[in-house]
Amino acid sequence: MRPEEWTGRRRPILLRQCRATDVKHVLALWRRADTEPSVTDHPDAVRRRLRRDRRLFVLAWDRGRLVGTLIGGWDGWRGHMYRLAVDPACRRRGIARRLVRDVETRLRRLGAVRIDGIVVRRRHAARAFWRALGYRHHPQVGRYVKDFRP
Repeated sequence: MRPEEWTGRRRPILLRQCRATDVKHVLALWRRADTEPSVTDHPDAVRRRLRRDRRLFVLAWDRGRLVGTLIGGWDGWRGHMYRLAVDPACRRRGIARRLVRDVETRLRRLGAVRIDGIVVRRRHAARAFWRALGYRHHPQVGRYVKDFRP
């Protein structure tokens, strides 16, 4: 897909797929944005994710500076979105909303009829954000994880 330019209230934001040269910027943004730490927060893991499917790893750039990320996942049946992060200095500009809409479009083109967003329970603002976009909390489904060190 071609990069897409969106003009927000303040300045233009460029959305595009992640590249291998972006990895250090992605990890730095995740630290700045105070995302939940993960065993996959290292360059090799992010590069491995890119090799798997870069089409759904979307970045938002503002004048050469990474200001947002969202990763989509597609298992051939359902779509998933995770690692939504926006630079704290750039929040409330519609960047997260734009990233979600972009990845939703990509997932729908692949055939997704259900898409979920992974949200940390204690992130109340994030939960409100997803609800505002039409997502609902699914009380019968919980997520269980097990980490393995690389």
